[in-house]
Amino acid sequence: MVDKVLEFVKDKLGNTYRFHHTMAVAEEAKSIASIIGVDAERIYIAALMHDTARPLSPEDMLSEAKKYKINISTLDKKRPILLHGQVAANWLIDKLNINDWEIYESICLHTTGAVNMGKMAVALFIADKIAITQGSHVDESLLNARKLLPDEIEKVFLWCFTYSFKYLMDNYQELHPISIEAWNYYCKKENLEVLFGKR
Repeated sequence: MVDKVLEFVKDKLGNTYRFHHTMAVAEEAKSIASIIGVDAERIYIAALMHDTARPLSPEDMLSEAKKYKINISTLDKKRPILLHGQVAANWLIDKLNINDWEIYESICLHTTGAVNMGKMAVALFIADKIAITQGSHVDESLLNARKLLPDEIEKVFLWCFTYSFKYLMDNYQELHPISIEAWNYYCKKENLEVLFGKR
């Protein structure tokens, strides 16, 4: 199954920075999976697929989203790139015939996060933010976040939101309502404790 997915990824991304990022995220996801008890092969598949739709043009992204009857918000219309996870998740089913809810959810939510995420979705969300791709800029904040693993993974999870928010705010872009809702939800200690099994 992994080989079939990898061939699909290579076809979609080619020998690009995005492909190398994807492979870095896939390896990172396996490491995080071992920390929080997620199946390594399935999270690897989710990570391989997560950015396959990212190279689509805005027009093609919206077209694919409509094809799969994905809910398109006002913000999504302005920034169709936000739909790439949901499109890729639907490709997993439609083009590769892999029906796995946890993998599907992980790919859908890797950009924004969400309230009540499953552990596999959390693993991919974190891996996508903290994986280091060769040749990319690595700032001190990222290195410090990585040092918190494995003992303080819940802090790394929250850092992922703040890191994304800072990037968007620095570039004068809107914060996604789903991400804001998730941030407010996981700021409550009891919700983090349930998610990471510390209660």
